[in-house]
Amino acid sequence: MRFLGPHACEEALARGELHTLWVAPAAAPRLARLLEAARAAGVPVRREPPEALDRRAQGQRHQGVLGEGNAFAYAPFEDLLAGVPRRGSEALLLALDGVTDPHNLGAVLRSAAAAGVDGVVLPERRSAAVNETVLRASAGTATRVPVCRVVNLGRALDDLKAAGAWVYGLAAGEGSRNYLDEPFDRATVLVMGAEGEGLHVKIRERCDALLHIPMPGGTDSLNVSAAAAVAIFRVLARRGAHGA
Repeated sequence: MRFLGPHACEEALARGELHTLWVAPAAAPRLARLLEAARAAGVPVRREPPEALDRRAQGQRHQGVLGEGNAFAYAPFEDLLAGVPRRGSEALLLALDGVTDPHNLGAVLRSAAAAGVDGVVLPERRSAAVNETVLRASAGTATRVPVCRVVNLGRALDDLKAAGAWVYGLAAGEGSRNYLDEPFDRATVLVMGAEGEGLHVKIRERCDALLHIPMPGGTDSLNVSAAAAVAIFRVLARRGAHGA
């Protein structure tokens, strides 16, 4: 896997997943700490002109630094499932239904990592995979949250419910409840659909409740990454209020 930009390379190096680092000579002075850490870890550092990095990055922005290393390691679903009873009312997971844009997925994972979400569940079909674009969009933080891929998202939600989680679907204009009114005082799974298409019928049917985010400004819906951030941090805020 390629790691584009200094943040993604720093994260990969910290995890021991970086094998090689390429740097444009002009960018080297501002990357001194990264280069020093890479050499200390025994990672080869190679200097190449910007056009060579452009070719390696296949047109994506790299800010003068690009790394290569291990493929992204998905977490076993069984680990996320086991965490629900272990974490109890503090458990918080995301499930993404049909989010195919890697930039959106990266932004969602960045918010999930910032909030300390216990895991993110992706379907193998109709979903972006975690790749270089996702890692860059997450500013390198995507690997801080367990991400798993499942064959059947509906069945995964059934399993999470059986383990004790309450499944909320975020459905703009369709939610029977205002998300501001929910206490989120039990193990929670937030299910987010793609912008425009929303939740698929089979996924919506498996939700214990549908929620909507009120939008007094008149906007119909939020981008999925914005909606995920709003919902995640609302859960944290409500739980913080309960614990106060």
